[in-house]
Amino acid sequence: MPTDDDAFWDELGVSWRASTADVRLISPRLEARLRLQGALLTAGTLAGAAVSLLSFGLAAWTLWIGWSTQTWHFLTRGATLVTVSLLALMATLALRARNGVETRSLLEMLQVSTARTERLVRAADLACYSLVIVALGGLAGYVLRMRLARPPAVSPVEDLLALAIVGLALLWYRQTQVFALRRYRHLIKVLGPGE
Repeated sequence: MPTDDDAFWDELGVSWRASTADVRLISPRLEARLRLQGALLTAGTLAGAAVSLLSFGLAAWTLWIGWSTQTWHFLTRGATLVTVSLLALMATLALRARNGVETRSLLEMLQVSTARTERLVRAADLACYSLVIVALGGLAGYVLRMRLARPPAVSPVEDLLALAIVGLALLWYRQTQVFALRRYRHLIKVLGPGE
């Protein structure tokens, strides 16, 4: 018989309980979900590594152009690209996960889901930091160009607005993952070592 101790309470004070208590029905679905998630994380890791390497190359090229032509706003762009590339590489390393799940135990699958969700939250945090650095670097480059050369033809307002929209989407995604993480941890606590 379910008790209030088995309920998951969300931030609105709503109590949630599992509708299916049969582990044999839950385990295959979770295992399939973990396989798909592992494949997507592997693809994301490979894509992130490729983008990080390309952005490091672009940063080096931008720094070289800025230094050789004494175009100082290019140096701020290059420094911003180096920093964002480093954060992208850190996010890529955070996404690394084993592709397969070698267990049939529901508790161990929930622990794998918890670990992967923690990595997704860490990657979302790094993406948010990258957006802030891009905004600050873009504004610094804009000010330098206004002071040292002819002013740019385009205002940075549109770029900052686009970054704000992407940032809000990332914050929403992060919140959904934090909520999923709370659910996984609650399920692990309820199932306990006795599964």
